[in-house]
Amino acid sequence: MRSSFMGLEMSKRTIQLSQKSLDVSVSNMSNMKTPGFSRQRVDVHSMFLSSYKNWQTRMSRLSLAGQGAGAHGVAQVRDFYLDKRFREMNGFMAECERKLPILEEIQTTIDNFENVGMEAKLAQFKDALSKYGTNAPDAAEFATLVRNSAQQIADMLKTYARDYDRLLESNVFELNATVDYVNTLIEKVTTLNKAIVKEYKSTEYGAIYNGRGVSPYGPLELMDERNLVLDELSSFANIKVEENVDGSINVWLGEILMVQGEKYEHFVMHEFDKFDSAVIFASNGQVPNIRSGEIKAYMDLVNGNGPYANHHQSSAYGIPYYKSAIDAFAEAFAGLMNETNGMTLDNPYRAMFGSTLDVYDEEGTLVSRGPINASTIRISDEWMNDATMIGLMYSENESVLVSTFSFTQAIHTFSFPSGGGPYDFDVTLGSDTQQISFDGTAADLQTQLDAAFPGGFLVDDDGVGNITVSAVNSSDLINVDSADVAVTANGVGPYDFEVSLNGVEQTVSFNGTAADLQTQLDAVFPGGFTVGSDDSGNVTINATDTSALIDITSTGALVPTEDKEIVVTGGWAYSTTLDGTHVKELLLALDKPVKYGRALDFEGSAFDYIAFISNRLGQGISFIEEQLDTMVVTTNNLLDSRDAVMGVSNDEEGINMLIYQKWYNAAARMMTALDECLDRVINGMGRVGL
Repeated sequence: MRSSFMGLEMSKRTIQLSQKSLDVSVSNMSNMKTPGFSRQRVDVHSMFLSSYKNWQTRMSRLSLAGQGAGAHGVAQVRDFYLDKRFREMNGFMAECERKLPILEEIQTTIDNFENVGMEAKLAQFKDALSKYGTNAPDAAEFATLVRNSAQQIADMLKTYARDYDRLLESNVFELNATVDYVNTLIEKVTTLNKAIVKEYKSTEYGAIYNGRGVSPYGPLELMDERNLVLDELSSFANIKVEENVDGSINVWLGEILMVQGEKYEHFVMHEFDKFDSAVIFASNGQVPNIRSGEIKAYMDLVNGNGPYANHHQSSAYGIPYYKSAIDAFAEAFAGLMNETNGMTLDNPYRAMFGSTLDVYDEEGTLVSRGPINASTIRISDEWMNDATMIGLMYSENESVLVSTFSFTQAIHTFSFPSGGGPYDFDVTLGSDTQQISFDGTAADLQTQLDAAFPGGFLVDDDGVGNITVSAVNSSDLINVDSADVAVTANGVGPYDFEVSLNGVEQTVSFNGTAADLQTQLDAVFPGGFTVGSDDSGNVTINATDTSALIDITSTGALVPTEDKEIVVTGGWAYSTTLDGTHVKELLLALDKPVKYGRALDFEGSAFDYIAFISNRLGQGISFIEEQLDTMVVTTNNLLDSRDAVMGVSNDEEGINMLIYQKWYNAAARMMTALDECLDRVINGMGRVGL
């Protein structure tokens, strides 16, 4: 037979369950706007007999059945799979959201570079070159316009470089702050782990000690706070969560175990300047593999250097890449202009552009050229000192190099193909040296020599390719100047004279006698002069042979005629028209295909490269925008699905409150009915006839 008060006990539990269910519904509605709050519920179960005894009859067991409902506890309503999926997609969405505004900021500079900036300045430079070339190349005012346009290009490149440096610096600072904040969240998760474990130890120590794992009916509000922190952590890096038997959790960030129950690691970021890139590692020495989140976005943007990447940089297209692209433009543009203008290793002074890192010695002489990039490009000193320097054109003359000789005799014979010139010679007569260029015929050589040294040489051709050049003796080649007096008295002296023979000048001092003068002249010019005197004491000086005064020197190396060598000689001079001039070469060079970057990132003209950089950034932004749109839709769908499980619904909780109220009323009515039954038993049974 059942206990008399079993029904009352069952009704009491039912009233308690309905009351607690109403309490939980009210709590859910109160926390509907609380961030991270998970809907709670009372887990109700049917009461059952704890055991059966062998001596119990079927009827005795039947009397103990139907003992009502009980509760395991109050639990959260969450779907851990949806938590995992939401955190994965949240990381990708946060990465795109962080990248997009920074790339758009880069685009602002690139748009200036393409539309109203560098492209416009380059067009102005080209127009200035065209105007300069159609005018006199030595016109300083037009040359100055070209140089000023080039100066604006250099200044604008420096402005872009500074803008990118500032943008890089600000994002490195933001990354550092983000890493610090992530460390704060890691510590917060560890603190919540400790609090949750402490609560569980007070209620479920045996389950923890035996390794069975704690129940879900623990400190729910602390768990909600921890889940909220985990959601926030997922926006910074790829995350993985694992539950422990004591109610704590392990957390992996970037595939590194950063939280292990009540212990944790933290992230460390090296000084950016140490590696010229952002390097992050954990306090245990491991390097994270961050595949999503804001840290991934920052790392791509501050380390992404595309094909220019070094060891610690990445192949993403971030701020360093676009800075490198501007540097590559500056280097290639300056190199193209310098090379076209005739700058070589042997002739570095034809440079149009230089570097602020050029090295000079104490006397101001250029020692070595420094690297040219967007930060260092400048107008060269040579161009700054002479704006018309780019108007000089190098004229080339192809010559057949026959021989090199320096003779002291007056007659020279040499052979070469007649008419096969031009041939270049340096000819010295006395102290005068002239360059002679002739076509290889004796007639033309005579004409050229007569023009340079009238009556100085005779040229003869033997008809078989041999030309003979003979010096004509002339007393005019002798120069004797008195340093003291012009008329001398015999035997009265000393007298000083300056005597020049074949460009050699000597001072002669003698006692006034012809014999002494002959002695002195023979000492310095053996056989060069004959000295005589008359009865009046006048001394006469006559040249013995003028052939020693002749020197013919060619400009090349002595080689046989059949092995003649072709050489190119020439020099820089102003041209007079645009067509075929050096300025035209500079104009054409602007449209010439050039390889940009050490990694050969692009090959094309300067204008094409500007468009290429802008298009690459535009494509990158479009891709991020498309990715972000997809991630927002996917993440919001997952969030809606998760909120449908863990979120609080007014309608649902209102219906639950009506149900729990009816449940409560029914339990109270059952209590009344059982009380009446018990009253009948106590007060009515066994009183018949009384």
